[in-house]
Amino acid sequence: MERAHRFRVLAIGGSSYISTTDNAHDVLKGYQIWEDGSRFLDYYEDPGNPQTSGEENIIREAAVYQHLGNHPLILRFLGLQELHPDIHSLRLELAPLGDVRSYIKQHPNGPLSLDILLRMATDAARGLAYLHSKQVQHRDLSCRNLMLFGDFQVKLGDFGVSLIEGCGFPEAFCEETRYELPLRGRKFERRPAQKRELFALGSAIHEITTWQRPWEGLEDDEVEARYGREEFPEVGDNVAGSIITSCWKEKYANADEVVRDLEELI
Repeated sequence: MERAHRFRVLAIGGSSYISTTDNAHDVLKGYQIWEDGSRFLDYYEDPGNPQTSGEENIIREAAVYQHLGNHPLILRFLGLQELHPDIHSLRLELAPLGDVRSYIKQHPNGPLSLDILLRMATDAARGLAYLHSKQVQHRDLSCRNLMLFGDFQVKLGDFGVSLIEGCGFPEAFCEETRYELPLRGRKFERRPAQKRELFALGSAIHEITTWQRPWEGLEDDEVEARYGREEFPEVGDNVAGSIITSCWKEKYANADEVVRDLEELI
């Protein structure tokens, strides 16, 4: 009979597992899972040097967490944990309600009160403003990377492709299609970093306040085509509609301006 493992996989991301630990309040994020000196799961099964790339991603994300330090709207980083020589995972605080997108999917029959939704959106904007004050670009902001706690407080997490300005990290562009700033006549790599982040924030505010992703139900290719034609979901009846549109239309200079306008609605 196969013995039961002490760990449990809670989620599988783009390059890692999220698993339980010996502490009910923590999780491990990593590309491998080990128990009693044996490896049970490896995200990279291709033997073409997967350990190096996986380890580099973990070390990079740890550097971002360490640079950000402790902040009430940033997922708490509890250190690197060595699973095996030269193999590490991030130890992070557990978000009891998971990520915002998963919570929406698990509770499809109605959003929370407007007051709570606006507070969630404001938390996301404040968290992003803090990142930018520390010269960090998230680069993959979306509701799947917004972590939800018992009082519906939102914290930013998943900094696997984030960039600390001036630190020489390889650049990566990983926004979801619905969170990705259109080219608007520019080359892909010439889109302003701040505007990319704020466009994604607008999509996050839309997803939180409407309880669905922008253009829910459409394929990514169609969403990209509509964005290219400057066709965005109707938000006229949304109390935060003008804020969302201003994010999408590149009207804001920084996240602090978004925070200011959201706070006026609370």
